Amino acid sequence: MYRVTKCDLDEEELEEIRMNTHFKRHEVITYRKAFVFHTTRELDPPEDPKDKVEGNDKKIGKKEDEKENASDKGSEKTGSENGEQKDDDKNEKKDDEKEKEKEDNNNNNTKGKEKDDSDASSLSSGLSSDGTQKGGNTAKVVPMNSQGLISFSAKGDFPMEMTRHQFMNVRSIRMNPIGNRIALCFGFKPDDPKSVISFEDYMQRAADFNRPGNRDIKLKLAFKIQDYDNDEKIDKTDLKTYYDAIARNGNMAVAVPKKVRNEVVSKVLSETSSDPKKKFLNFEDFQRVIGTTDFDTNLKLELNVQEKIKQKKEN
Repeated sequence: MYRVTKCDLDEEELEEIRMNTHFKRHEVITYRKAFVFHTTRELDPPEDPKDKVEGNDKKIGKKEDEKENASDKGSEKTGSENGEQKDDDKNEKKDDEKEKEKEDNNNNNTKGKEKDDSDASSLSSGLSSDGTQKGGNTAKVVPMNSQGLISFSAKGDFPMEMTRHQFMNVRSIRMNPIGNRIALCFGFKPDDPKSVISFEDYMQRAADFNRPGNRDIKLKLAFKIQDYDNDEKIDKTDLKTYYDAIARNGNMAVAVPKKVRNEVVSKVLSETSSDPKKKFLNFEDFQRVIGTTDFDTNLKLELNVQEKIKQKKEN
């Protein structure tokens, strides 16, 4: 795990973000440190449906290779029985293969040394050896001091974008049953792990959720989170989906009785909807229902924390 020691943003950038978000200066610095942590830490790659297909293809290919090898061995055995000429040819072939193998080993050692030198100067948790951030972002090689601490020695050394995959691995989002809906509020494209947002947009969205006295914006965010089909209405399907997510708390193994869920949803609509047929809640209905909610306490995200992570043990 790497700890950030300073902030790479200059005073002009800090002041601009502070003015746009109304965070205090030290809060912006704390958010920036956490942002760097989450965009450079090592993550498992996002799941890709193609992986399963590719995996099956590799297995099939392996079986085909085994068949070909078996066939080759059979041919060699037959050839060896035909006479000493075949044996001589095979010995010459082995000598050629040994020389080629020796040359390949020399080349691999040279490439391995170059790669090790490159890897040593890049941050393993999120950057490849060529300085490219995993997930599609481009960043310079991340400098570290002798204690293994990230050092903001030069402007532009760290990512200014975050991918959806990285965002979904922030602890407060990962543990949240409606994390996908929050990601949508931040501007990430649905179900696209490579979708990115800039650090400036990230800070603006963080301010929407966490800045005190931000009631009107938080009301709109809460409404958007529950409006799953984005039709500016919260209907029965939206309420059922939201209720399932909250009741299960992200654990799909938890059983949610349909009868209870339907009763809760029907009661909410019947008591709060201004629609004559009681089929949906509009924003005014929603605002009236939860108007007394303490949003400063109940609608906040812990995004400015560099969480402790366990080191992966090498086999």
